Amino acid sequence: LGDGEYPVRVRQCKEATDILTEMNPSIQSLRDATMKDVEAAAKSAGLEGVLLQRARHVVSENERTVKTADALEKGDWETVGKLMNASHTSMRDDYEVSCEEIDVLVNLAQTFGDGVYGSRLTGGGFGGCTVTLVKKDSAQQLIEYLKTQYEAKTGTKCVCFETAAASGAKAIDL
Repeated sequence: LGDGEYPVRVRQCKEATDILTEMNPSIQSLRDATMKDVEAAAKSAGLEGVLLQRARHVVSENERTVKTADALEKGDWETVGKLMNASHTSMRDDYEVSCEEIDVLVNLAQTFGDGVYGSRLTGGGFGGCTVTLVKKDSAQQLIEYLKTQYEAKTGTKCVCFETAAASGAKAIDL
């Protein structure tokens, strides 16, 4: 990631943050900004073009993350899926870290039909993996569909596997 587009995104986010900080000194990082701040900076502080896209992605992604955590706590899979789909759209269009192959997989999953709640790019971007929230009883059918349709569309095989959520990182006594 160090030699590619990742450091470019970091620099662009820093530049967007600098514009927002000039408008509002309490904004020291994009995580401190709201969409209203981004919109105000776009109207009056010169936040435009690719810097506007980057700021819009990071701020909206932070908002989606908070909403997703709440929806997960409630078991509201429909909302989680919609937020995953919106996240992918933002990563593709505003942060520009997706690629054609990932977009094919995400689109196939999102349009699969019954049983799929949402799908998105995961990881650092610029290729890699997708994660799809799917009902357990639809998972194997989805995997077969993705494998056959992805190869038909790209000429390349994809690897799919089923996983389950875990409680995440936590401190342990050694």
